Amino acid sequence: MRILVLGSTGHLGQAVVRHALSREHAVTALTRQRHPIALRGLPVTIARFDAGTLPQLAAGHDILVDAAAPYPLDPCIPGSSAWSQAIGSSLRHARSIIDAARANRLRLVFISSFTTLPRPPSPLDAMAAAWRRAAYPYFEAKAAMEQAVLAAARDGLPAVIVNPAACLGPWEFRPEASSFVRLVIARRLPAVMDQLLSIIDVRDVALAIDGALEHEFYGRPIALAGHNLSLTALAQQIASFDNPSAPPPLPIDPRMASLAAFWTSAALAALSQPAADVWRAIPLVADAFPMQPSPEQNALRIRLRPLALTLRDAVAFHHNLFSG
Repeated sequence: MRILVLGSTGHLGQAVVRHALSREHAVTALTRQRHPIALRGLPVTIARFDAGTLPQLAAGHDILVDAAAPYPLDPCIPGSSAWSQAIGSSLRHARSIIDAARANRLRLVFISSFTTLPRPPSPLDAMAAAWRRAAYPYFEAKAAMEQAVLAAARDGLPAVIVNPAACLGPWEFRPEASSFVRLVIARRLPAVMDQLLSIIDVRDVALAIDGALEHEFYGRPIALAGHNLSLTALAQQIASFDNPSAPPPLPIDPRMASLAAFWTSAALAALSQPAADVWRAIPLVADAFPMQPSPEQNALRIRLRPLALTLRDAVAFHHNLFSG
């Protein structure tokens, strides 16, 4: 098959590209980068991404994978021009991939987010989640894009929608400030949120996507759960592969961290200064929760990699990246 991958240099996009190549599919990697290091040495066709020419770029392919959906993580006022712009830009992205898939009769894979899934029944957590959704357009944008794809699927588009837990593993080419693993390795996280979450290997997500296409699981969100643990325990396990004697990071309350992130980002925005990635990621991490495998995940019979293997490979990848 011929597979077109948007977001091919991103963490999940890399897993999809490399899995497709291992299955001997032909891959076209869309990217805005001129010389993407993430694609160096891979037998892929590289094309510059342009939403306006996406239908033409998609011609001749069998599957379109969207691993590049926008993620507006800066806080703003609901109903403001900034909020409307974030939602509008996200919906235009969703409509462009839907139109390209329809025009070329492709199967569509849309990688959504765990944040659109039903929340655990906790009143306090529900209040915190509602506050985040009133402060950050990211959550409405993700839900709006997912609903657009679901509506297209109801109209006959063969669309697979996956909602993975927080992802880790190799092939993460993000800068240090945007990478939890790299920050832990570099000893730049003296404290982390005492937050329970679910972690899944990007390679298992790619396998699940492959299985969902094979089983034609179209038109329904497919929650992909991983290993449930606290963020502090995760940081300790990552550090143990690099320096077992390193002191563990201090746990901090996620609600306090979320408030600090909001006011810090808002203050920087007032000064026309961008917030550091570590601040922008806090509301997304705070929205995480332990997950159980969905019926669809169970039907796909995906055997999760041991968390230790995922973390070992992630740490090894970053060390190789540093040395390179």
